[in-house]
Amino acid sequence: MPRLPDKDQELLTWAAQHIPVWAGQGTPPDIGITADQVADASAKLSAAQTALSDADTIRQQSTTKTADKDLKVGDLRSTLGGLVTQIEGYAKATGDQGVYIRAEVPEPKPKTPRTEAPIPQNLGLRNTTNGNLVLTFEANKGAGSVFVIQRRTKPVGGTVGEFQYMDTTAEKTWTDPSVPTGLEWVSYQVATKLTNGVLSDWSTARTFNFGSVGESPVVSGGESGGESLTIEDAQALKDAQTAKGADKAG
Repeated sequence: MPRLPDKDQELLTWAAQHIPVWAGQGTPPDIGITADQVADASAKLSAAQTALSDADTIRQQSTTKTADKDLKVGDLRSTLGGLVTQIEGYAKATGDQGVYIRAEVPEPKPKTPRTEAPIPQNLGLRNTTNGNLVLTFEANKGAGSVFVIQRRTKPVGGTVGEFQYMDTTAEKTWTDPSVPTGLEWVSYQVATKLTNGVLSDWSTARTFNFGSVGESPVVSGGESGGESLTIEDAQALKDAQTAKGADKAG
């Protein structure tokens, strides 16, 4: 444990408590120090107290002046912004582009609509205990952008269906609550839709296999073989779907 406090104010408080004890009644007690040393320490305590007080005052003045500066600079910024807006309005109203030259204010750049939307990446699928599938993906989502989700299925012994619209969502996680039974596999693809209606290219599809453990279905359209269920997961999903169908039937 340190003998002296580390913080300035605590050190001054400690000194103010001990120096009078060391001074005694004009003669230090028998503690091995002289009256001159005590007087020197007392003078340095007084100087330190004055310096700390001055520093606190300056610090407070600095805080006050900084706040005043922020207020006045902000007021100036607001006023100048209003004047520039007024100049732009005058230039638009008169159709005189020379207004910007005379005011030495840059002419505003015309707004260009976004023409490309980011394609969602890294699609993933996982099953839940109630027979649903959860789709996840990554995408750079701008303000107001949404994601369009499509699904296609391959029934056992049947033919591959076309991609069908399923939902539009603002989230990067989506749960399919209506996975059909009797499927060999189900596949999903996602596209980003901007606020101006621009739609990205479709993502690489993600496929979920039922019962064909370790195998990837051969699917046209550039789809990659998706992740396969383990035997245990496939059985759990099948049981959950059966139970869900029984509930609806009941």
